[in-house]
Amino acid sequence: MVAHRLRINRPALQGEGMDLARKKVNRVVRRTYTRSQVLVPVDKGLLRASGRMELGSDRGALVIGGVVYGAEYAAAVHEGRRALTIRPTRPGGRLRFMVNGQVVYAREVHQPARAGRPFLATAFREVAASEGFAVTIG
Repeated sequence: MVAHRLRINRPALQGEGMDLARKKVNRVVRRTYTRSQVLVPVDKGLLRASGRMELGSDRGALVIGGVVYGAEYAAAVHEGRRALTIRPTRPGGRLRFMVNGQVVYAREVHQPARAGRPFLATAFREVAASEGFAVTIG
């Protein structure tokens, strides 16, 4: 009679799996950040400079990482925005701003709707697909 037994050290196995998951998540986060830095629209560079990575934090059996753009207007650039009219806060007031080096006053300013430029979602889809992940956003 021949017998073979296999004993699995579950905590060690889970530790190995978590290490692999952490490495994979960190790789996807780093590559997504790098690709999004290429795709982000640049005017003055403030949006690009506001980007940061959040690498592999463990939450129980999950490994979570992400890319964040913290500029106040990041969501409006990424998702787009509706048309809007800007008016002064005080009744009867005027808006004051510079156009071509000259001071201009107006009672209101109309801005058209702007289509989104989803640089981060595009970067994530590209990287995740190349790493073998299926992505659903939304």
